[in-house]
Amino acid sequence: MIIRRNKCLLVLLCLLFQLADVKRSFAQAGGPSYMFRVFDDDDFWNDLGLGTDKAYSSGEQLTLFYKSGHKPGFFLDKILPKAGDSSINIYSLGIMQLMYTPSILTPSYYIPNDYSYSGALVGKHSLYSYNAEKKYDLQTELVFGVMGPASLAGSTQRWFHRVIHDTAVPNGWGNQYLNSPLLNLNFNAEKEIYSNKCFEAVGNCSLSAGTMFDGAEAGVTIYLGKMNPYFNGMFGLYSTPFSGNGKGRKKAQFYFMMKTAGQYVMYSALLQGGLFAPQPMVKVINGYGAAAQAVYMVKPAQQIENFVAYESYGPVIAYGRFCISFTQTYSSPVLKNVYAYIYGNVTIYYSW
Repeated sequence: MIIRRNKCLLVLLCLLFQLADVKRSFAQAGGPSYMFRVFDDDDFWNDLGLGTDKAYSSGEQLTLFYKSGHKPGFFLDKILPKAGDSSINIYSLGIMQLMYTPSILTPSYYIPNDYSYSGALVGKHSLYSYNAEKKYDLQTELVFGVMGPASLAGSTQRWFHRVIHDTAVPNGWGNQYLNSPLLNLNFNAEKEIYSNKCFEAVGNCSLSAGTMFDGAEAGVTIYLGKMNPYFNGMFGLYSTPFSGNGKGRKKAQFYFMMKTAGQYVMYSALLQGGLFAPQPMVKVINGYGAAAQAVYMVKPAQQIENFVAYESYGPVIAYGRFCISFTQTYSSPVLKNVYAYIYGNVTIYYSW
């Protein structure tokens, strides 16, 4: 199973780079035209020094970003909203795997009042459209994939725990939510609130609808340090472009970001189960000691918190073609009667 998953990822990478070659002749002039991003959310990366493996346990993503200097040929790209006639348009293709787990991994039985085992494997196609003059952008993302055993989240986590020789083997994936298709449309708009040479404040509002996540968000992100203007596009934020004579690069960028946001959540497939699948049968233990026995029951429905707040912060360093960022996210509980959680993110960018 793991070999098949690795082969699928290799094929995807080959397709992404072939796409980059096809579009190379249409790229906009000046600076890099392509960027590859390796993205890892993991609750082990937390700044409290207490690495965990629970709640939102992991989210890995591989993404290729590319500029397009011609009218898009793909029908979906034609209808995606742009930020004006002179907008900087950056498209992306990517794949992501996500997983949630309870706080105790070794039991094979269902653990109530905790996060359930849940995983998803999705593809993404996005447009980031920036208006550098009016200081705003529009971001549209189409997400498609599957949740449940078909996402291979359980296989991935068990494989990783074997690799690191961890004795806390996750044995409860038999209780995960069942297979269900995922299709979502996410839209985000950002607008500059204030800026000067070393400071930018950006407000955002977003909407999500589909079979994966339904909700809305509003927030503010602050950028502080030495950086290129935010609304010149992500390529300028995550790489240091060539200088005007093409013989050198600008000095490195180093800045700090902090985002505070609130969400109104109506539905989350990974927390409540898919729309097109029944609740799974889960293993529970009745009785105690020698009289204990395993029985199966329909998993009780979990109630989400409709109002969720989170804060993310961390440094970003960009030099030449490379960039690395490290962020921490603190989230309020997303399920009723369940704990809040923390996770970290490490992201590496390479531009060309």
